[in-house]
Amino acid sequence: MGAPLRGTPVVRREDEHLLRGQGEFVANRRLPGMAHVRYVVSTMAHARIVSIDVSEAAECEGVVGVVTAADLDLGDYPATSPAFDQAMVRPLLARDRVRFVGEPVVAIVAETPEAARDAAESVFIDYEPLPVVIDPERSLEGDVVLFDDTAEGNVVIRMDSGDLQADFSQCEVVVDVRTINNRLAPAALEPRVAMATWAEDGRLHHFNAGQGVHPVRAGLAAGLGLEQDQLRVVSADVGGSFGAKGRPHPEEVLLGWLSKRFGRPIMWFPDRSDDMTGLGHGRGQVQTCRIGGSRDGDIQAYHLHILQDAGAYPAGGAGLPNNGRAMLTGCYDIASVGFSAASVVTNTTPVGAYRGAGRPEAAAAIERAVDAFAAEIGMDPAEVRRKNFLARDAFPWRRQPARRTTLVTTRAASTPPFRPVGTHSCAPNRPGAEPPKTNPGWASGWPPMSSAPQAPAGPSGVL
Repeated sequence: MGAPLRGTPVVRREDEHLLRGQGEFVANRRLPGMAHVRYVVSTMAHARIVSIDVSEAAECEGVVGVVTAADLDLGDYPATSPAFDQAMVRPLLARDRVRFVGEPVVAIVAETPEAARDAAESVFIDYEPLPVVIDPERSLEGDVVLFDDTAEGNVVIRMDSGDLQADFSQCEVVVDVRTINNRLAPAALEPRVAMATWAEDGRLHHFNAGQGVHPVRAGLAAGLGLEQDQLRVVSADVGGSFGAKGRPHPEEVLLGWLSKRFGRPIMWFPDRSDDMTGLGHGRGQVQTCRIGGSRDGDIQAYHLHILQDAGAYPAGGAGLPNNGRAMLTGCYDIASVGFSAASVVTNTTPVGAYRGAGRPEAAAAIERAVDAFAAEIGMDPAEVRRKNFLARDAFPWRRQPARRTTLVTTRAASTPPFRPVGTHSCAPNRPGAEPPKTNPGWASGWPPMSSAPQAPAGPSGVL
């Protein structure tokens, strides 16, 4: 029988080649005839594109070609979930409108990164500014709508726990808490980087710095209209991902198309400034908690409402509240629970997964709510926690059906979002306060970008 993992030294096997400078990072790869792409991105948060002049850029020294949305024969960037409002589509290159600073508009392919960067400075884009909304609560009001023909203004999706609602009617104390879990910009040691080339075997060979070849292959196949067996994805050494680089961004999806068009390998290596606006952001939630219980510290009911800032286009971030639902009560035994959420678009960088992807946000919500409850009843927060922790003899823990939340989603809802009694701080409420209303709708899980069968990865992260 093998040694137990706990307390047993584990010999690291991945260090030697990195310490010797023998790492295989994408940016260090070189292929014959390789060209480089630089994307010209929007400098406006929301605007109509009046015209794009690339004539001067096309004549710059070292430029292989210039591409705009008008040149593409591809569809839009694949939607992350069919449950999202399908009117909120993202083009691979902006067409008539830009919706956030950093959205790619023009692709410049050149012999060197320097030539591509210089040519990008020669592109002239005429914008007509449009009203901007960057606050999710303002976005929910719908005064500025980012997409036409949506089901409910800027709402990507609503979620709730169906018929299950938290019952506060027997609570002696009810406290409402509003928390802003601010958005952040992931910054892995290695920025986004990828290279694509069509090989002699007839397949697209794609070199990626993410966190798994299967979701990358699925995303590329969906974006390029290929079967997955037409792609070979290689992911060797990676300088971090943390969720943000888990799926290919539109700029990466385009590499295979550019390689086919120009008949050369194409390398894309954006800098840190590009990633600050182009790499998916994380978090971005306004959380409204209602927690209730007895004055001796017994927590009896809890409801969490999440307003999720999805950014300019629905990506993985629009579905983050679902992970918050799964982690709703944390490590506490709470008899009556409820959940609701709405994800909205804003004129900001799209939000995606980052380090826990909705779960740390849920932990922050319940723990702050417990602190607020303890403060209201005048009890030590540590004592409140000890009183409500799941007991040792409760494991293996299976939440009883009466306490188990089931995700229900809807693309449009007529009832307003749950609003707390308090605003920026904890606010006690009257015993017997009504819980927030929920909205039944269409049930759905969160499928990957492609549900096609996936072959196992090779021993070095090669598919």
